[in-house]
Amino acid sequence: MNKHMFTKRNRTSVFESLGGMDYGAMKSDVERWPDGTAGYITIHKVGKSKSPEELGYYYGVILPAAFEALKDNGELSITIAVKGKSLELPLDMNTTDTLLKWRYGKWHGEFKGKGDMSMAECAAFMNWAILWLATYYNCQIPPADPNWKQRNVEAGKE
Repeated sequence: MNKHMFTKRNRTSVFESLGGMDYGAMKSDVERWPDGTAGYITIHKVGKSKSPEELGYYYGVILPAAFEALKDNGELSITIAVKGKSLELPLDMNTTDTLLKWRYGKWHGEFKGKGDMSMAECAAFMNWAILWLATYYNCQIPPADPNWKQRNVEAGKE
């Protein structure tokens, strides 16, 4: 989420500083403010946020399976090369997570952390990770169980 500071001086000054955003979308709100009004505009993505269940599936199933698949393949470290410099990091869950996000960003054309992803983007990332691990590491990850809550309730009653 980005916050852009402004002070209203005329109809378009707020939006010129934001790269020519469409004034019409917020015209009625901005016109009610007196000149000299200070504030900020928050820009964020429209869409559902990731659910705890979605992140739980990633961190509880996909990431540990990816870590094990990399270890089983003989990977002991991950080398990151940027602008002619390289850094070798030991293989652990954090570096495995970074590797998956980096590979997805390279494939997708845009690197994003999971904190910046919407629910749909995170689902696409997880689907890609499952397919990538199956293709390159022969790692079979079980699908998410949409009825897990019901099963937990039934198990508690028995």
